[in-house]
Amino acid sequence: MFKSIQAAAVLLVLGFYQPDAVAQITALQANNPWSFGVNGYYGGLFRYKSDLPPLSFTNTTGVEVYAHQHTLGDKPWQVLYRYPQIGFAFSYYHYGVPDELGEAFTLTTYLDNVLLQGRKNSLRLNLGTGLVYSTRYYIPEINEGNKAIGSPLAFVLRATLRYEFPLRRNTFLNVNLAFRHFSNGGLNKPNNGMNFPMVGLGARFQHREVMREPTPEEAPPAPDKSTHLNVRLGVGVKEVLLVDEKHPVYNLSVYGSRRISNASALLLGADGFYDTALREEFINVGLPVPDEDLDARMAGLTVGHELHLNRLSVVVQLGRYIYQPLGLFPDYYQRYGLKYNIYNRMSASVMLLAHTRTANVVEWGAGWQL
Repeated sequence: MFKSIQAAAVLLVLGFYQPDAVAQITALQANNPWSFGVNGYYGGLFRYKSDLPPLSFTNTTGVEVYAHQHTLGDKPWQVLYRYPQIGFAFSYYHYGVPDELGEAFTLTTYLDNVLLQGRKNSLRLNLGTGLVYSTRYYIPEINEGNKAIGSPLAFVLRATLRYEFPLRRNTFLNVNLAFRHFSNGGLNKPNNGMNFPMVGLGARFQHREVMREPTPEEAPPAPDKSTHLNVRLGVGVKEVLLVDEKHPVYNLSVYGSRRISNASALLLGADGFYDTALREEFINVGLPVPDEDLDARMAGLTVGHELHLNRLSVVVQLGRYIYQPLGLFPDYYQRYGLKYNIYNRMSASVMLLAHTRTANVVEWGAGWQL
């Protein structure tokens, strides 16, 4: 109330007093509250080479500071996903093996969703992605023991299950069960990746209570259930051998998409690939390289799902090769990634193409919906 009087007084002095303007300023002051917090972590590493114990050959410690914004339901997708929190986090990890693995710093963004909500406590799931900088990585003749990460900069996937309860009015304690995955997506070799579970304890401070408007009683607009044709062009680079150069991989995807709800769409289509690293792939698996020219073309059929979050969407696809003349890869492949609608029917995307548990290449793409 006092802030509303302040706003009215300022406008009155300026000679521009209007009740609607005061209402807009008051709403702006009340909207989009932020929370800030810190978490401490302790965990172990899954092995990243065969001669290590299967779990916890060393212990990882970490600390994370974060800020996230509370959504208020002013957009349909926020109501659909039960008012998620959109956040940013900066983290530091020490693996306990400083000479071999060093330390890591991550910068990530995430969505934090409620799973179970009690009167005062809640169980939440935090999913996100970002970048990681490693102080130690594989360098021939310098750090050959590190078979986990082959480049200083890599990608991170994060998942955190968080149980939270209030300590004071605007202060909350939380107990976390977290998992982190670091990988450069085949951009550099080696790329066995870092995988580590952790337990954590933290605190969150909320500047003020979240005041949401009542959920609208009218039903959300029905999704467009017509089938759309999509075309996507992608390119990525990868290394295959420990001492290697970057090899480009090109991709053309054509697929149909059909919304089954406001949040979900089914995908069905085909991929074409042109992989310039096939000669190195033969060497990598210990097979003689054919004397004739290598056919770098491959093709596959895909089925998938797209989860829509406003302009951003999460894409998961399963594919099967129908044309792979050299037979170097498994019959099936997976694609995981993010797509962002830039303008009208144009989108940009980043996708990871993998064969079972092995990353093949990160594809950077542009797409059009016809």
